[in-house]
Amino acid sequence: MLSIIISTYKSDLFQQLSQNIAETIGSIDYEIIPINNPGIMGICEAYNLGAGKANFSNFLFLHEDVKFHTENWGLILTNHLSEKEAGVIGVAGSSYVPKTPSGWHLPDNKYNYLNIIQRDAVGKTIHEQINHTKKSLIFAVDGVFLAVTKKVFEEFKFNTSLKGFHGYDSDFSLRISKKYTNYFVPDILLEHFSIGNPDKIWFNNNILVRKFVGNNYNSDKDIQLEGNLYMKFLYQFYTYYPANIKNIFLVLRFLPFNLSKKKYSEILKFFKIIIRYPKAFYKA
Repeated sequence: MLSIIISTYKSDLFQQLSQNIAETIGSIDYEIIPINNPGIMGICEAYNLGAGKANFSNFLFLHEDVKFHTENWGLILTNHLSEKEAGVIGVAGSSYVPKTPSGWHLPDNKYNYLNIIQRDAVGKTIHEQINHTKKSLIFAVDGVFLAVTKKVFEEFKFNTSLKGFHGYDSDFSLRISKKYTNYFVPDILLEHFSIGNPDKIWFNNNILVRKFVGNNYNSDKDIQLEGNLYMKFLYQFYTYYPANIKNIFLVLRFLPFNLSKKKYSEILKFFKIIIRYPKAFYKA
């Protein structure tokens, strides 16, 4: 019933996870498909390769640095996937898609949905719970746990134009959400032994994702959130890249509409600074 596809590069983590799955998944038929991937291919390629080997009608793309805390989660998951028009099922995600490139997690928690036991930056275990009490419609889904039916996967697959290990989850889930319904589900609890790595590659892939999928998802726009995210994006962008004509036109592509006069004034002041001092924030 369930094919679990894992891009793996640490045999000890994979073995621990395989044992944990066996102990918690419950009485459903399943298979684990490991794709050995010590950085030789991007995760999109690895996941597509694994899906091509799958024998069941439901797929779960899963990080190897996790542990399940829910008993009989296999049946819970397949029941969610059996719902009509179900797209991606996840345990973390968000319900708002800004015009500005960003990861799924947004600075306003009213849009975030999350129920994961997480390790923080100093290794402390915390239980992150945001809007976690009921099944909810979301758009972008965190890649730690991405479940879809084989039918949906074959329509979309992972975008191999995205290299490396970042942005694949937003791209995959957002494309699917244009036709199907993605859900956050509160009844499968994971522990995740990582806090992610939002580096320059992550930043660049977020830009590519926004170019690929656009931002036409929410009918009501959150102008304050849009403006704040755009300013954050500008500061991040110009720490990675110097100001030149090409880069100015690139960031203007993502400028939100209908911001307040105060926010447009703030943005204009920023551009005056980087035009006068092209490397004011640049950290080569």
